[in-house]
Parts: sequence; structure tokens; C-alpha cells
Amino acid sequence: MAMLQMILRKMMNNRWLVGSLLIGLIVAVGLVSSIPSFTSGVLQRMLTKDLEEYQKNVKRFPGGLLISVNQNKLGKNGTALVDEMAAHLQNNVIASLGVPVYEEVTILRTIPFDARQQNIQPKSPISSESTRLYSLSALEKHMTLVDGRLPAATPVDGVYEALVTEKALKDRRMVLGSLYELTTNEAKGLKVRIKPVGVFKEKEGNDPYWFVTTNEYSNGFILDERLYRKTFLEEKNLVISTQMYTAFHYQSFQISDTEKLNAVVAGIEGKLQQYGLKKAEINVQFPAASLVGKYNEQEKQFKTILWSLYIPIFIMLGLYLVMVSGLIVERQRTEIAVLGSRGASRMQIFSIYFMEIAILGLCAFLIGPFVGIQLSKILGISNGFLEFVDRKGLDVTISSEVFVYAAWMVLACITLVLISVFLATRQNIVTHKQSMARMGGQAIWHRLFLDVLLLAISWYGWYSYQNAAETAAKTSEGASAISIDFLLFFVPVLFSLGLGLLLLRFYPWILRLMSWAGRSFFPLSLHTTLVQVGRAPRQYHFLMLFVTITVAVGMFSASMARTINQNAEERIRYQTGADIRLKAEWKSDKPEVTVFRRGNNVAEKGEEVEVEIEPVAPPVQYVEPDFDLYSGLPGVEHATKVYVNGLAEASFRGDPVKDITLMGIDPKEFAKTAWMKPDLLPHHFHEYLNLMAKEPRALFLSRSLADKLHVVEGQTILLGWGDTRRVEMIVYAIVDYWPGWNPAPVKSTYGSRMEEPYLAVANLPFVQDKIHLEPYEVWIKMKEESSSESLYKGLEQEGVKLAMLNNAKQQVIQVKNSAFYLGLNGSLTLGFLLSMLVTFIGYVLYWVLTLGARKLQYGVFRAMGMPFRQLLAILAWEQLLTFGVAFAMGMTAGKLANSLFLPALSLYLHADKQVPPFTVISRLQDEQIIYTFIAVTLVIGIGIVGILLSRMQIHQAVKLGED
Repeated sequence: MAMLQMILRKMMNNRWLVGSLLIGLIVAVGLVSSIPSFTSGVLQRMLTKDLEEYQKNVKRFPGGLLISVNQNKLGKNGTALVDEMAAHLQNNVIASLGVPVYEEVTILRTIPFDARQQNIQPKSPISSESTRLYSLSALEKHMTLVDGRLPAATPVDGVYEALVTEKALKDRRMVLGSLYELTTNEAKGLKVRIKPVGVFKEKEGNDPYWFVTTNEYSNGFILDERLYRKTFLEEKNLVISTQMYTAFHYQSFQISDTEKLNAVVAGIEGKLQQYGLKKAEINVQFPAASLVGKYNEQEKQFKTILWSLYIPIFIMLGLYLVMVSGLIVERQRTEIAVLGSRGASRMQIFSIYFMEIAILGLCAFLIGPFVGIQLSKILGISNGFLEFVDRKGLDVTISSEVFVYAAWMVLACITLVLISVFLATRQNIVTHKQSMARMGGQAIWHRLFLDVLLLAISWYGWYSYQNAAETAAKTSEGASAISIDFLLFFVPVLFSLGLGLLLLRFYPWILRLMSWAGRSFFPLSLHTTLVQVGRAPRQYHFLMLFVTITVAVGMFSASMARTINQNAEERIRYQTGADIRLKAEWKSDKPEVTVFRRGNNVAEKGEEVEVEIEPVAPPVQYVEPDFDLYSGLPGVEHATKVYVNGLAEASFRGDPVKDITLMGIDPKEFAKTAWMKPDLLPHHFHEYLNLMAKEPRALFLSRSLADKLHVVEGQTILLGWGDTRRVEMIVYAIVDYWPGWNPAPVKSTYGSRMEEPYLAVANLPFVQDKIHLEPYEVWIKMKEESSSESLYKGLEQEGVKLAMLNNAKQQVIQVKNSAFYLGLNGSLTLGFLLSMLVTFIGYVLYWVLTLGARKLQYGVFRAMGMPFRQLLAILAWEQLLTFGVAFAMGMTAGKLANSLFLPALSLYLHADKQVPPFTVISRLQDEQIIYTFIAVTLVIGIGIVGILLSRMQIHQAVKLGED
């Protein structure tokens, strides 16, 4: 207890340092805790969206578990099978998943019967199809009685009452109350009399109970469940198949349940096989299990990405912890040396500091995971580097994995912090005084040439990526054929750190040169600062390294995020061609396909064979809808007509080239509507359209088509499309890119060879003048801040039916919401913000300790007659020569890292297949955000330093200086 009190007193005496160390530990633990929580949150969002998309696209309920069993060979064991499976579902599947259940239904089917209506001559089957008897559990709760009544629970005079569907009543020309006799060859002498007494349909609403429609039961009769089980399952043993369907609340599926979901199907199949059933007689369908199968691999990939992106901040936090722990030990080094000289063993001294850091580690372990949860939520709303949107946050929870990550990080931090303590315990009072006298020497990283080593590693990383890029270009295999690791995120940090250490190696020499060059005209404040900083540069190294790495990594992160996000956005916008690209359904006189039925000698039992004959018809006459309505839709800024025909032909002194994409445009409106990256063409996009506007027969060809035809600008070619005869067109320009057209070679439909696509762009009025009116696409440019939802509502109100719709904005949003982009944008933003936090704390901490240590020095200056303004000038120059120089070093390192390592992103993004081509993007606006953060940090820091300096009791030091 006495030891604990002593440790707590020591911590209170150094509360600034201990508090800073605790903040660093909490940030480190919170950051590493955010990896599993953020990963699970993103994958949970992906899982829910995938399940919702599955239901939307496949039209099946993704949370439905369907067990179908063919129990034809089970005999009397069929009853036991049904009961066992019901118990297994409840006790093993539903209970283990712990997910709410919407509905459960068990469907039993008998062997097929021949059904004949009694008292009708001649007797004939109801239909050529077989008739079955069905049982649906809890049917009364999920149906609406259309006519008649519910069947009795017991036979009435040996007659079983039943329900039928509306379709059965109509198709089989049944009358309620009629009596039918069922017989089967599989049970000689068996006669079952059935009377339909009611007609039912599904209840209104989207009830998951009906995983199949009632039409599935139109060929049979549905009996009371308890009567059915007793008579046909237990007594007569006529049930041939069983279906058990359970509709789970799939929104409640957790990503942590993936192993349980994957085990459901195998567990059920194993249980059924215990009854001697073969795998072919069992069919278990569980869409959710098949969808979550890919998430284990995605989880590994996503965690690798997060670890890679977190490397810079982990390095920063490591340096920060080493700096703060070093400051703590440095302030107590004399005490440690005295304890060692008085007989205390190194283990005893070490144990004191171990208990101190263990207390802080325990606090970080308890607080850090909850900080990680909040960091995960910040990651979930990021839309770019330091960009946040009003998006629903991630559903993140604390799991056992979070605390495992936190525990390992606490152990790593404790080990890192105790290194300084271990080194300090090696000294006694004599060696400590000797080391204090040698403080002007080189730092250990300079003595070990760590800067040279880091730059060498960085050069090797850059060289490896250059070789990888060249290999990808030569083999044309792209990123899929290259092994890429996370070093792309690690090497730039090593480069920035190495370059910072290298510049710090020359930093004292530069200061001495400045002091010598300006010794005759520099003001006293600047000369004093140069002498102060130049004689003891080592005490500034950690602070300057923090600022250098923060600025460099911030610039690299901003450019990386901008490059990846903007390349993805430009790719989507280019492929779409405009904000919205749609095609409406046009009314026409297109004849229906003529279908008639005739007998065929080959057909069995009078079957009819369906024959389709395509009549010879004149060209289809279309009715063009009102185009002006598009311009009046909510949020629309411009709209233009674009005719697209992928079956055009062109020739020039030779055989024609087929399968050309012809695009007919209105040059003026197309210029206002279409999107085109400015630097893709030699001249501005609008200059080409100006050429076309002057000549109706003007034609633009893709370079692939021009090379195929061997034509150049100014030559005339023949172009044909549809049923038109070929017309002469003048080649006005040859283009490599065009909005909405992908020039990348595509795989041939017939074979594995690659084929180049061809494009021809012509005037829309000229094209329409040569052909019958055909449907065209409508390209739309939306107003800023307009919503797609309002446009969709406007189209619906106008009664426009769409045959095609591409929305570039929605595609961009979908990409930004994907796991990779969420992780990328969130991690880069979070890394920079935490780096700024650590730098700010380190900056304030340094100056708090420095001002306290220089109290005597400032008192001497004041005693010598130095005015207070001159003292502030010394501090200002010191800020400039440390923080300012470090900021310049960070800018230099960041710009070099951008130019050296960002091109390697092309290996990740399949740049060889990307249109428009991959480009490295670095914007001044992004850098200004970083400069603003740094400036705010500096201003706040100077303000705190000024407040501390004004509150410092220098008059006491002045008296000491006078003495």
C-alpha cells in the first residue's frame, strides 16, 4: 500500500507528463480497438445491403430457410422425421442463431391421386394432372376465406372436407360441395372421398409465410392440419414429401454469426442423413448462408487495409510515447541514479515504473475501446479526406475481439515505454552526470545512420513499384497479375521520417551558418535564438519530427484520397456520359408475334405445339413522346437527345467495317449536358462540337476506326446504319475518347481474342433525316444540390416508363459507401486528425516544460535589462526556427512522397483498364486544409505559451539574476 501511495504521489507531481502519456495510451488503444469494431460495422452494413439487394433482384426472401425432404422410402419413420426436424429447427437452428422469426410453416404432400367427381356420367378425371392432398401449418392465420367455410377437423360420414384455391376452382371447373373420389395405383383398394367446402386466397400484404404463391396448390386439396397428420401421415403413411420453411428477420443477422449461418445447411443435412436419406433426396436452401460465405475473406482483406492505413499514426504514436516517457524518465533520471547508487537493484527501480505504467495501461484498457467505438462512427460518416456527410453512422458494438486488440496494444505500449526506463536504470549518479555533460553530441539515430537506412529502404520500395508498373505494362495483365502488399502505405512514412532525420542532421550546421553570416546585423533576439537552438538541437528533434511527419503524411493522405476518389468518380461520370442517362419506352405499331397452335403427329395425347412465325412487316412507326417535358422536370438544368446505334457500318476504298457505335448528337445541347474530362482530347471538348455545328455531314471517328479504315481528317467515307443506304460523311476529327464510350478493347463474343470498339459521332438532325424515327436516349445534366428522388417522382407523375436508366450520382454514392472507400477515407482522415492531436499535445507539453526550465534564464535576461517585448521576440524566433522549419520540412517531404509513391496506386486500381486514364491528383484546396490545421495548432500553442509566460513569476528569477 505504501508503494502504491508513493507511485500515486510521483504521478501527481508529474501530472502534465503523466496525463499526456495517458492520452497517448488511450488514443493508441482506441485506434487499434477501432479496427475490429469498424470492420464489423462496415461488413454488417454490407451484409444487410446485400440481403436487401438479393430480395429486390431475385424476388426471394433472403432470410428464408427451406428444407425439402423426399421421404418416399421412410415408411412409418416419416412421422418421427417430421417431429425430429421440427425439434431440431427450434432447439439447434433458431435457438443458436438467436434471431427473431417472422413465420414458420410446414407443408406436407401426399402421393399423387386420380380424382373423379361422383354422380356424373361418364366419370372423368378432373384434369390430366395428378391431384395431391396438402397440409399447411397455421394456414388460418395467413389466409382470407373468399367463399364457403373452413373444413371440419374430422371426417363427416367418411368424407374429408378441404379448401381449394381460386385458380383451382376456375381451372378445374369445380363447384363447392361436390364430392370427389381419389384413387391411386400405389395403394390398391384405397379410396379417399374429398369435398371442397371453401375457397381461400393469401392475406393482403407481403407475408413471408407465402414463400410460394397459392398457385402451387391449385392441383390439389388442402385439409385440416391435425386431421391430415393423424390420417395420412401416421395411419395411412401416404405423405411423400415434407417442406419446412422458416422466415428469419434477416436484418438481425450479425456479421459475427457467419460461422453459425454457414453451419446451418450442413447441420440440417447431417441430421436428415441419419434417417438413411441420400443427399439427392434432401434440398436445403438458405440464401443468407450463401451470401455470407464471402465475408470471411473480405474481413481479412479489410483488416489488412486498415492496418496498412493506420501505420502512419501508429508510428506517430510510438514516437509520441517514446518522447513522453523519455521526458518523464529524464526529469527523474537523477532520482533513478541516486536510487541505484544507494543500493537499489535495477529490478526494484524497474518495478516502480512498471507499476506506474501498468496503472496507466489499465486505465487505457478500460477507456480505449469506448474511444474506438466513437472513432469507428467518425470513420463511417467520412466521404473523403477531411470530408464528412450526413450519412447514417455505422452500427458498431463492443465485442470480445475489441478487448483482445486493446490488451495487445496495451502490452505493446507498456513495452515501448519501459525501454526508456530500462536504459535509465543502467546509469548511476556518475554516469548520469557524464551523459548530461555530453548533451550537445549527436542523437542516437544519427550515430546509427538511421536516416540513411530509412531512405535506402524507401528507395528500394520505390524501385520495386517502378519495376512492378513496368511489368504490368509489358504483360498487359494489370494489377491482377502483380503481387501488391500494404508497403505502399508504409514506405512513404519511412521516406518522410528518413528525410526528416536527414534534414535534422544538417539543421545545426545551417543554424551556425546563419548565425555566422548575420552576426553583424541580426537583432539580439534572433542572434540569441540561433545560439540557443544551434547549441542544443537535440531537445527539438522530437517536436520537429512530429510536425514534419504530420504535415508530410497529411499531404500524402490528402493526395491519396483525392486521387483514388476522383479517379473513381471520373470513371463513373465518363462511362455514363452525363449526370443522368435514360431511355423511355416509345409507343409504336410494332406487330405482336403471331402465335397459333396446331396438332402434331409427334405430340402425345393430343398435345399442341407452339410455333412462332415472324411476319414480314414494314418499318416500325414510333410515336415520339414530348421531349420538352424533360427540361421541366425537377432539378434538370439541361437535357439533350442522343441517338445510339451499335450496328452501323462504314467503308473507305475497301470492305466495310461493321458493329460501329453510331452516336447522333445535337452539338449545342450536347455541349451543355455531357461531361468530359478537359485534358482527354488535344483541344477542348467544345471546340470539336463547334466544328460539327458548322457542317451537317461532319463526322468524328474513334482512332481505332480511323486506323481500321486508314483515313485521316478531311477525307470522305461512306456510313450506313439500320435500313438506310450509305451516305457520304466528312471526317472532321479523330478522337481517342468521347463521353459515354469506352475505347478499351473487349473480349470477343465468339472466342477469347480481344476486339477494339469503334465509334462514329454525327449530327443528330442529319442522322434522323436519313432514317425512320427511332427511339433515342435522353442525357440530363442536373442542377447543383438537386436530388435524384425528385427527378424520379417527376418522371412518374409524367407517366414516363423507362427502358434504361443510368444515374452517375447514385453510382458515385454507392462506390463511396463501399467497404474499401469507407475504410480508405475514414482511416486517412482519422490518421491525420489523431496526428494533429498528438502533435498539438506534444507541442504544448514541450513548451510548458521548457518555460519552467528556462525560468532562471529569462530572469537573468530581464536582470540584464532585456525588455519583455524582446523576450517575446526570442520565443517567436524560436517558434519560427523550430515549428516553422519543421513545417517546411514536412511540405518538402510530402510533395516528394506524392510525386514518388502516388503513381504506384495505379497497380491497386487496375489503371491499365481504367477510362479515363489514371492520373495523380493533388489539389491546393486539400493542402490549404492541412495548412489551416497547422496554423490553428500554432496559434493555440503560442497563445498557451504567452499565457504561461505572462503568469510566470519572473520577478523572483530576476532577483536571483541580480544576485
